[in-house]
Amino acid sequence: MNIPAMKMNRQSLLDALKSAEAMRSLRFQGRETVVPILALTPAEKNLADWLGRLKLLHGIPFNYLVADERMLPMESIRFFYCDTIWLDYVTEGAMSLGRSTSVEQAHDQAFLSDLHALSRHGMKVQRTKEVGHLVHHMAAAEKLRLSTEPIPANETVTGFLLRSGVVSGWEGLQVEAFSDVAQTHSCTLLRMDHLSPNVLLCLFEGEVRSFRIHEYPEVLHFGVSVSSKDGHPLEKSFRYVVDTQAGKAGEQVPDGVAEAIAIQKYMRKETKVVRMNDLALAMKAQLAKKIYNGAFTSAEFALEMVEGVEAVNFTVQEKAP
Repeated sequence: MNIPAMKMNRQSLLDALKSAEAMRSLRFQGRETVVPILALTPAEKNLADWLGRLKLLHGIPFNYLVADERMLPMESIRFFYCDTIWLDYVTEGAMSLGRSTSVEQAHDQAFLSDLHALSRHGMKVQRTKEVGHLVHHMAAAEKLRLSTEPIPANETVTGFLLRSGVVSGWEGLQVEAFSDVAQTHSCTLLRMDHLSPNVLLCLFEGEVRSFRIHEYPEVLHFGVSVSSKDGHPLEKSFRYVVDTQAGKAGEQVPDGVAEAIAIQKYMRKETKVVRMNDLALAMKAQLAKKIYNGAFTSAEFALEMVEGVEAVNFTVQEKAP
């Protein structure tokens, strides 16, 4: 920390080292306020960086976060609040490793508030440093809010642990968090890490009330739907190819107008591979009967088969009073 230069004799220095109150008074002599958190020396920036990573749980053994494997079984998600007091104690515990005298104890007490301020600043700095990785998991509006302002002292940090095959299966998984159930106010993503091939940790600034987890929005692919009909578990409903009085191009066609096609009829029994040419011909015939009798090329077939990304929404109940 920076202390303004002043003339001192030996006795006044020894007196200042006797207690945290005396050291704090000496430190702020000649200044009305604390030095702004952004006006940091290189050493302070390094300390803020290290403390920020610590408060974002970097380096914390996993069994400290999940004491028993049964608390996080496969195909489960667990939401949590970070105990800010516990995080402060982690910081203080790490800084106590080099403390061996009463003078060092008084020094740590005098600078404790600055220590926590540095750690909160470092939490935001970590986010900007890892933005190259996190940007793929951020909503568009959130990318515009990349700030290094320190997290307020009374701010809540919330998050979740996801243990599932989707973590390893979809590496571009995108996570959005909101402070309201209506999902109109997004929360700042602080950390998103794969702790193992199938365990994902996410931390957010603020109290999160709802989450949305989905594949990267630009990932488009062919897909079918799961049906409740006996003997036909997979089906594909139609979209309007051109604008009609019943609907615009691209909109879903109601089953009452054109019944969905059972995919099993066009799958090879031995391999379960779809016979795409047969499926395309069946689609063309069904459309010609009901809603569209124009050209049916690969473009029209793609319009019928393409699907966007799937999204799963979670709502976190309010804490009990």
